Amino acid sequence: ELPENSSSPRCVWLTENDGEIFNRHLCLCGKAPREDDFLRNIYKSGSARYCLLFENGLPVARGAVEPYSDGMWEAADFYTAREYRVRGLAKEILRHVAAEIIRQGKIVSCRTERGNTAMIKIMEHMGFQKDDNGGNKFEG
Repeated sequence: ELPENSSSPRCVWLTENDGEIFNRHLCLCGKAPREDDFLRNIYKSGSARYCLLFENGLPVARGAVEPYSDGMWEAADFYTAREYRVRGLAKEILRHVAAEIIRQGKIVSCRTERGNTAMIKIMEHMGFQKDDNGGNKFEG
């Protein structure tokens, strides 16, 4: 079910100057805000690119692209605010992130912690296949 070219109008890719809105998301999730230059440093290093999913004007979920090799990029760092879970938002933002990776001509990978059964189910439902190392890294 991985899309060839799917994007959600509710998902917005952040720029290096969007630290304030990223911190609003973190606070909504009950997490401590990051330093002002957090996104700027990540974007400068090229290690990730973040997007947020908005519902009723609030940044309720996040995901990221981590370009770790020439041919394969990871859909990573997904988090949905607790009160917005079980609404399909993680699946929506994963689909959006995966579509961007595919648009860039890369293979999509995604991993999660062993106990994160909700995310494992989402990845399996979307067609990701477990890797051969027995971990919770999936490729689609």
